[in-house]
Amino acid sequence: MKVIILAAGRGSRMASATKDIPKCMLKLGGISLLERQIKTLNDAGIKNEDIIIVTGYKSECIAIKGAILLKNENWETTNMVSTLLKADDFLNSEECIVCYSDIVYEPSCIKTLVSDKREIVIPYYTKFEQLWNLRFDNPLDDIESFKLEDGHILEIGKKVSSMAEIQGQYMGILKFTPNGWEQVKNVLKLPFEKPVEKLDMTTLLNNMIKNGISVFAIPYSGLWLECDDEHDIDVYEKNLNLD
Repeated sequence: MKVIILAAGRGSRMASATKDIPKCMLKLGGISLLERQIKTLNDAGIKNEDIIIVTGYKSECIAIKGAILLKNENWETTNMVSTLLKADDFLNSEECIVCYSDIVYEPSCIKTLVSDKREIVIPYYTKFEQLWNLRFDNPLDDIESFKLEDGHILEIGKKVSSMAEIQGQYMGILKFTPNGWEQVKNVLKLPFEKPVEKLDMTTLLNNMIKNGISVFAIPYSGLWLECDDEHDIDVYEKNLNLD
């Protein structure tokens, strides 16, 4: 099992906080987001040697002993899917878990994914309403659709007008078997509403679903945080126990 961490972006919503470092090196409770994630993966039984970090912006700031480093040289003009494609060799050869670099979660999430043998599966966060109320005055300004039926995702990542349209939230974590990854690449050959270079992950997932590919979802209710901007970090440090 390999884990691919997508850490290419600057994080433009972090403004001057990422002037000299990539977003994943920002500190939350005195520990960088990347270091927190590495410790979580280690606690879940993933060794550093099985971790691939795809860097981009300020890549020289990222150094994790034993981890494999790749680089998206075009990080400034591409999006998350292009960054993931840099790890194609690993995705072709064995089961891989893919994680965004600006999230916090518990080892149990990874352990559950390791034991799940389906071809494409993602965890979804069940306590989203509580978290979005903490982060936003009006959660509907940011929260996105997530619709399920019998453990399959029907829709993800769309704007919503009501909490009734939401059964969970995408966590920035996915798992692919090699066969599942081959299905992804087949879909990438089809027409999209935007170039592949600009493609975000939820748009890709929606197109996979439209083309008959099963994307399974498993509920997760442990600690999960996403750090979109400095306000998020400030809110978490003031309101949560991050030890």
